[in-house]
Amino acid sequence: MGELAKKQRLFQTLEGFLKPRSVAVVGATADSQKGGYALVANLLSYCGERLYPVNPKYREICGRPCYASVHELPEAVDLAILFVPAKEVPNTIAQCGKRGVSRVMIQSAGFAETGEPGRMLQERCLAEARSFGIRLWGPNCMGVLNGHTRMVASFMRPHVWEDILRPGDVSVVVQSGMASAGFLMQVMSEGYFGLSKACSIGNRSDINECDLLEYFAGDQHTAVVAMYLESVSDPPRFRKAVEKLGKPLLLLRGGVSQGGAKAAWSHTGTLAGNAGVAEGFFRQLSIERAYDFLELMDLTKALSAWKGKGGGKKVAVVTFSGAAGIVASDHLESHGMALAQLSRTTCRRLKEVFPPWMEPSNPVDIWPAIEKSGRERAYLETLRALVDDPGVEAIDVHMYVDRPLMEGAWKLLEPLASWRGRATLWLIGDSRCFRQVREKVEAMGIPVYGEIQRGIRALALKTRESRTSQSG
Repeated sequence: MGELAKKQRLFQTLEGFLKPRSVAVVGATADSQKGGYALVANLLSYCGERLYPVNPKYREICGRPCYASVHELPEAVDLAILFVPAKEVPNTIAQCGKRGVSRVMIQSAGFAETGEPGRMLQERCLAEARSFGIRLWGPNCMGVLNGHTRMVASFMRPHVWEDILRPGDVSVVVQSGMASAGFLMQVMSEGYFGLSKACSIGNRSDINECDLLEYFAGDQHTAVVAMYLESVSDPPRFRKAVEKLGKPLLLLRGGVSQGGAKAAWSHTGTLAGNAGVAEGFFRQLSIERAYDFLELMDLTKALSAWKGKGGGKKVAVVTFSGAAGIVASDHLESHGMALAQLSRTTCRRLKEVFPPWMEPSNPVDIWPAIEKSGRERAYLETLRALVDDPGVEAIDVHMYVDRPLMEGAWKLLEPLASWRGRATLWLIGDSRCFRQVREKVEAMGIPVYGEIQRGIRALALKTRESRTSQSG
């Protein structure tokens, strides 16, 4: 088979997992406390009459006719989701093959992550699938979510996502089950970024991260990819997929320590491998690394918010605290950036809002200007001057908020509205006010962070990403 034909076949295969027209849930149940019910409830509005619960114990689930077996399905569905005990899975895969089903997602656990007997059972499943030409997703996974079609093929609790799922340009791949559910709920509830696809791949018996990277390269709804992996299934193919992706890729890798590698084996049956070799491999590919889930979300948020050209290494820091300015300066240097040298024109403009005894410099400690000229004028005039300074390539703004200061806080950043990819905001104060301010500010394309370091790293990340794009 030629390269183009392989690419087209993979695309069609994954379209059936990520955008299925018909779905069977094998192991469906009417018990609302169980995952087999959640799967049906979540898919009901997406699939409509082409959703087929399968369980011999029921005649109807969620208003849909329930079928006793896969053999009785009225059509060969695009996707069969298995939520049955692990020992029943090989036989169920064979039933799917005989019915003409070509894609099976195993959300059940109890396979390679449990040890040698589970690994052998997982190999049986794969052998059975291959004998029928079936592609497998999982096992031991949470499933798939499509932000644009609102397809939630997962045992996530039904209805908790309906009001918070919003479409976006970020696709997420997580080699986990329950962690990915928690991760996605926080992404959606906090509004970090909109989702294109969210894929929990579990033990990766067949479909793996390489397949998805190749798919995302041609997916018009994906602009940024974020991944949690415990190992790379096929390093040579992974390298080619990353090189051809043409989109920012952020990676959190588990199992980098001896204890973490051991835990990875009991989690997804993965041999995490030599951490040093893996890190060198990722550096060669210029993959941006995150080191915890919140950092992965924070950095992904920046790349999703910032479209087009990024900033540079010369940064202006606008702060209300001398100590915060010093901390920001330290982080700039640690990330290969530096404080911008302000022009004479900029300093002259700043003096108009600062008291006579204050000589403006970078970091720009704005508190004396607030005392003299008021908060609104101090922020607006300072930012206008910095935006006009040709020596300033990016701006890191610090802001204190509480209930009296919350209303209209985002209006103080108006001069940065055209600086996508070149500005961040650090918020401190009454955290009960952060959500409202953050939603307004991030709508302007300015990511908001609760730590100075995260904002600085986001600026550094975008600078590197822009240089890589230009050199490419």
